Amino acid sequence: KHDYLKLVLAVSVLYEIALTCMHYEMNLIGLDRFGVGISITDESEVDGNSSEKVVAQPREGITYIQFMGWYGQTVNILSLFLSFYAFPRLIKHYGLRITIRIFPTFLLFVTIFAFVLLPRNLYFLFISLSLCKALTYSVHDPAEEVLYMPTSDSIKFRAKFWIDVVGQRVAKAVGSAINNYAGSVEGIVIYGSLPSVVASIALWLACYQVGILFDGLIQSGDVVGFEKEELVLGVEMTNLEDNEEAKDTMTNHNHDDDDSPLFREEELSPPTIACVDRVSL
Repeated sequence: KHDYLKLVLAVSVLYEIALTCMHYEMNLIGLDRFGVGISITDESEVDGNSSEKVVAQPREGITYIQFMGWYGQTVNILSLFLSFYAFPRLIKHYGLRITIRIFPTFLLFVTIFAFVLLPRNLYFLFISLSLCKALTYSVHDPAEEVLYMPTSDSIKFRAKFWIDVVGQRVAKAVGSAINNYAGSVEGIVIYGSLPSVVASIALWLACYQVGILFDGLIQSGDVVGFEKEELVLGVEMTNLEDNEEAKDTMTNHNHDDDDSPLFREEELSPPTIACVDRVSL
């Protein structure tokens, strides 16, 4: 019900659609160009008695498995470098409002080139997706966590679960449904281009707006999710605690007054009998 949380949801999940479609395109092109790279045995019964084994030998040169291994190594090395050097300096010198716009800006250009200007280009997909994944892990996700600073504890525990777990899984499912419908490289270029570009534009707009709102909340000191009811309940609990402390103070004060010598009843001393010495005349 909070506009700020809706923007955080968009920032957290929209990029998954574009990345899922582009990753599927790269996988299909790489598999077609390099092959699997392992021996595949297909046993099919012939005449019900014997079996014919068809073995697909690996192709010479680079294989698809090696290609994906290089891809994973590139992503991890770039992520380590950006996390250690780039993100702290970006937050320190430019703030969250600029930092959180870096990844969606880069993703928007990548989707336009991958689906419109340079479709089915494996080397461009390799480099661009490596940078996109590295920026996601090292810049975008940490900046997304900072967005929860001006939120209440209930928001952090409830909304974060739906955003990070449910929202991202739904976005990946949408991208997988597009890939399943496309079924080929030509199909993903045709059917995946529009959803990816639209998701990238929506992500950029959400990051632009949420950065402005974040700065406003930090400057004003407001907390998202700190409802009026919680404020009233807190005031009532404070008043109740103050009343109990006042009662305890009065009780202790009465006990102290009882022990005070000013309010202690004066003890009557027994009468003394004056003894008169007889004086003999």
